[in-house]
Amino acid sequence: MIDELLATIAAFHRGRTPSPEFEMVIEVLDALDDVAAPSEIGPGRPLEAIRHLDAVESTGTDPAVAAILDEFLRIGPELPWRQTTGYLDVLSAEYLANYGYVRQVGPRPSTIEHPSVRVGLGLWGPGLHYPLHAHPAEELYHVLAGEPWFGTEDGTWTQARPGDAVHNPPWRRHAQRFGPEPTVLLYCWTGDVVSDAVLLGKPEAAAAPARK
Repeated sequence: MIDELLATIAAFHRGRTPSPEFEMVIEVLDALDDVAAPSEIGPGRPLEAIRHLDAVESTGTDPAVAAILDEFLRIGPELPWRQTTGYLDVLSAEYLANYGYVRQVGPRPSTIEHPSVRVGLGLWGPGLHYPLHAHPAEELYHVLAGEPWFGTEDGTWTQARPGDAVHNPPWRRHAQRFGPEPTVLLYCWTGDVVSDAVLLGKPEAAAAPARK
């Protein structure tokens, strides 16, 4: 079921200019070329957040972005959705009701197991604040839908739009704020992909920084 989704993700990364856009993508593409999707995918924990899929729309300005998003929306409700275990007793009930992700490639639990690469898609509902966090893996985000803000520990916030990339070296402290529409992010991790992110701050009022 996810073969086409993985193929569109690989095609997206290969089509970036320059290709690959970041050196870590070489390892990601090697993993995507080597893995094989299982014939059946076990269900994940049902999450309230998937209701936001109905409100996600492609801008249509980037065909490669649209290809991933269209396939994700087509099969999204059937995918195994998850939340970071360490967040469940920390983040608010409102946050947990409005966020989730699917991990197609990575260590258990993932649809396809891989020891050193994670590839997945995350969904956040409107108005959420993802507090300051960090992880030992190198990370690359691409915005597929929405116009989220990405923040650093010094308080600097930068808005991103569909097609934009955001790169985080290992252990960089970073945060996100999500605007009035649902946000979908494609993410890739390399390096220590077994260790999850660790929260370094508490959720707060989620109003996005003023548009500049």
